[in-house]
Amino acid sequence: MHGPAISQVGRSDPALLAYARQAFGTTNLSEEDWKKAEDHYKINLLYQDMLRKRQELDRLRKKGQHKYEYDSDEETDGGTWEHKLRMQEMEATQIWANELTEKSRGRHHIGDFLPPDELERFMEKYNALKEGREPDLSDYKEFKLKEDNVGFQMLQKLGWTEGSGLGQDGGGIQEPVNKASSRLDNQGLGVERPADLSGEDNEFDAYRKRMMLAYRFRPNPLNNPRRPYY
Repeated sequence: MHGPAISQVGRSDPALLAYARQAFGTTNLSEEDWKKAEDHYKINLLYQDMLRKRQELDRLRKKGQHKYEYDSDEETDGGTWEHKLRMQEMEATQIWANELTEKSRGRHHIGDFLPPDELERFMEKYNALKEGREPDLSDYKEFKLKEDNVGFQMLQKLGWTEGSGLGQDGGGIQEPVNKASSRLDNQGLGVERPADLSGEDNEFDAYRKRMMLAYRFRPNPLNNPRRPYY
């Protein structure tokens, strides 16, 4: 995803319309709300593109396609592979940094910089802790079948009710077979972070930690490496 492609996103874009319906509940928005929706949607596109590029670089490292020892006849025009790898990372984050800086003009509150999908994940964690359940951060939640689905209606006619398992006695599976549960933020065992939500957090604590998360997405005109606030 490059800058020109981002700039071509318009209000007739199906994905943008879907985002507007998800975030605002309607596509009949005021000019100010449309501007917010477009800005947040474009920033999210760039953020996801940067993540994909970083994941691809990590995949290449794990496959061992880069060597760490150099031969005398190694081709180093344009820099070694390490320099080229770093250059690719800088190019990926440069677009992200420029877009963050441009979209943040006129904004002053740190919370305005938090992308909608990150805010949604944060609130899901917070609500889950308050309700005493595990947060559902999987794709299954977004694409969950509802009452208007034909398969859903067929199961209901057979006596199935939402929340119960499959089978005559309701003892079958309740979740999709490929629904994976992952450790939050890819953390290892025993890792504690000041910004992590806990069940004892009140509204003030949750707000403070949300601002700590938003700090990662603040304007970045110099393309400096992003580090946690804490």
